Amino acid sequence: MTTAGGTRSTPRIGELVYDLEREAVGRVAYVDTGGNIAWVKPLHDGPEWTALPEQLRRAADGEH
Repeated sequence: MTTAGGTRSTPRIGELVYDLEREAVGRVAYVDTGGNIAWVKPLHDGPEWTALPEQLRRAADGEH
């Protein structure tokens, strides 16, 4: 996940994120042990997807 300063951090399980690639908001369901891939669940119905941490940022208040 990219922080405001542009540094990479690993997303946390349960964290609400915005996927820059998909332009979608979801909740982190799982992160692999190396922190290289996150599984994200959509807020509403739909399939989970995988994302690289660099594609994710914390969701802003208006993006819920």
